[in-house]
Amino acid sequence: MSDTGAGSEQGPAGDAEQREETAWMRPAGEPPGVPGPPPPPATGPGHGSPVPGYGPPIAGPPYGPATPAAPFGPYPPPGPQSSGRSRGLVVAVAVLSVLLLVACSGLIGGAFLLGSSPRETAGREPAAPPVAPWRSSGATPTPGATASAEPSARGPQPSDFPAAQISDLNDVCDGVLYFPQSPRRTGAAPHPVALLVGTDLGTGSRRHDQVYYYDEGLSKRVERTWASEDPKTVQMVACLDRTSTGATIRKCRYDDPKPDTLTLLKATYRLRVYEVATGRRLLDKTMGGDDQQCPYVVLYGSDKKIYAEVSHRSLLGALRNLVKR
Repeated sequence: MSDTGAGSEQGPAGDAEQREETAWMRPAGEPPGVPGPPPPPATGPGHGSPVPGYGPPIAGPPYGPATPAAPFGPYPPPGPQSSGRSRGLVVAVAVLSVLLLVACSGLIGGAFLLGSSPRETAGREPAAPPVAPWRSSGATPTPGATASAEPSARGPQPSDFPAAQISDLNDVCDGVLYFPQSPRRTGAAPHPVALLVGTDLGTGSRRHDQVYYYDEGLSKRVERTWASEDPKTVQMVACLDRTSTGATIRKCRYDDPKPDTLTLLKATYRLRVYEVATGRRLLDKTMGGDDQQCPYVVLYGSDKKIYAEVSHRSLLGALRNLVKR
């Protein structure tokens, strides 16, 4: 009976030894050089039985050695997870901050623009480039040119500088510029005028006529009124341009510098008068070339044609009221 009790007391110890041997038993086919798993924690003296919850040791995996423990010790336990309510609060605060930043930066409109669909963008017509005003001329336009010496669709523009010479007043005749720095046609007469006569059909070039007024006198005062050379004193500019030609009037023979014969033709002219300071048109009159005598001095081209001119008497008659009233 005592033997039986002794056997009963040794039973658990024998089982423990058996479990310990089983825990350290090397699996079949494993090479002898590979270390086994670490032993279970030993029970300290005076602590009694092993710590509950560990359970019996588990044998190594049947398909190879157990993975060695991490050299730096066990991994720390994960921290406590935040609740769903806290996470939602954080997301709401972040979204609100982004919206405030976008609103302060003025980028909300840009965000909506970027959100337009490709189909809508593709259907839109590209904006046409602004069309610069151009001035028509008799010559063929140069590709890429946007302006010329002819009047613009907006009308003549004020000049930033006063006229420096009489030839600058051609811009008033062409409707390109006017000169606000010049004196206006106001106050008592006389009102000084400069006559610019076209030299060729369609070219736009003009010369300052300084002899047409001789029937009015030859004094300096008369000259300053009808043919001043100082553009700063001129109130009006008269522009005389040939607009058409007609039949032959006669042949004119010349001996100097060498004998030559020229053909004198009928012609029609247009006389326009403008106020230099404003570009305002004061007169627009069609006049015939009534001087049909062969001129003493003449300029001509290779076609050997010359044209009847408007007589000085007719020019003075057309301008007299504007100058003397």
